[in-house]
Amino acid sequence: MSSASWRDAALRRPELAIVLSSLVLRLLTSLVLVSTFYLVPSFDASAAVLSPPVSPVFQPFVRWDTVYFVHIARDGYAQEQRLAFMPGLPGIMRGGGVLLAWLKGEDKTTQEDLVLAGMLASAAATTGAALALYRLTLVFSSIPHALLAALLFLLAPARTVLHAVPYTEPFAALFTFLGMLCFARRRHLLAALVWAVGTAFRAQGLVVGVGFFGWKFVLRTGWKDGRFSLRRLITGLLPFMLLSLLSAAPFFAFQAYAYRQFCTTPTSPVRPWCTKGLGLSYGWIQSHYWDNGPFRYWTLQQLPNFVLALPVFALSFAASYSYYSSNVLPVLRSTVPFIPLPSPPPSPSPPPSPAAAARPFLDESLIPYVHLHTATTLLLLVSSHVQIVLRVCATGPTVWWFAADLLLVGKAEADAERGRKQWGRRWVGYCVVWGSIAVVLWATFLPPA
Repeated sequence: MSSASWRDAALRRPELAIVLSSLVLRLLTSLVLVSTFYLVPSFDASAAVLSPPVSPVFQPFVRWDTVYFVHIARDGYAQEQRLAFMPGLPGIMRGGGVLLAWLKGEDKTTQEDLVLAGMLASAAATTGAALALYRLTLVFSSIPHALLAALLFLLAPARTVLHAVPYTEPFAALFTFLGMLCFARRRHLLAALVWAVGTAFRAQGLVVGVGFFGWKFVLRTGWKDGRFSLRRLITGLLPFMLLSLLSAAPFFAFQAYAYRQFCTTPTSPVRPWCTKGLGLSYGWIQSHYWDNGPFRYWTLQQLPNFVLALPVFALSFAASYSYYSSNVLPVLRSTVPFIPLPSPPPSPSPPPSPAAAARPFLDESLIPYVHLHTATTLLLLVSSHVQIVLRVCATGPTVWWFAADLLLVGKAEADAERGRKQWGRRWVGYCVVWGSIAVVLWATFLPPA
């Protein structure tokens, strides 16, 4: 089948194309991962050794954070360091492992059951996330743009994390996209519930609800056409607080559990975070065990990791710049409505220019999405291990919308901005090449993870 025929078939049944692409990528990634594991000696597999050891069949899939997920699913939060990981994925692995053991007619759940359950759940989450991104993109754009964004998501640099092993990014992406879809359809309570489920997998999910509901019920409600209304602001504060708390509830519930587990046992020494502030473990553990914090990763020793992360940071900041520079006044009116600005055009608005109409990525309704993307990118650059942007970039839609936007440049716009489509092709090439390299690095237990 020629590329044109495949494209036409995919556009006729886009969701089927997404599902098939996800399955093919998972099969290929798993084959390369297992083959590399058996053909190339591991650099250091000591951290992946479980006691008792996991079956050799599953050893290629147990690396880096997956080791923690298996430990938590098997033994719970017996060690303080494990509190860095939310309970969503370990809970699925444990529940799924019990189900698999029951289906096999066994009474005891094995580590292999836990790993397999996590792999199956992650596979479903990755495919579901791609479908959710497709549906979300259709809210403001066309089928070709939505399909391309979903396929680019499946081709993300962290191939192993999306298409082979039990990891939290597929679930974070799934529930982030689903919540955004509900938000775009003005089903705010359902959006809060979906984001709450996502928060049970990654703590970063708690900021999504606060950001989106704050933009909707505080900034957009309290100020209208540049005019402040105290009554409207008070009216919007209640749903903002309730929905934000709902979306963040799993995080605070888990922090309460951690406090009871490690701070209220008389026989155990009091941990430093137990007596600091609100007694939340998350920030202290991220700083103490993983050395996360403002500019703490900015050392010459970590320069190779900055180089590895550079392509993703470059595309991420390019997406923010492209959007903000094309929507200066709308962004300012929505973000800082209390600053006097030129009035918007009278309604009905004049039709958009041909260039703007050809680039749905620049739609003004995407302001909160781009704000979240920009804030997340800056946080990863300043306060985290920068190389994790290779996998965390998969949990937000903006980078995939922008990459698809680059590739869908029309002829008229391509003449005006030469090379933009070429950059989109280079991004695809980078994802293909680096994604393949990342699978080999994972199998041999080499960073980045």
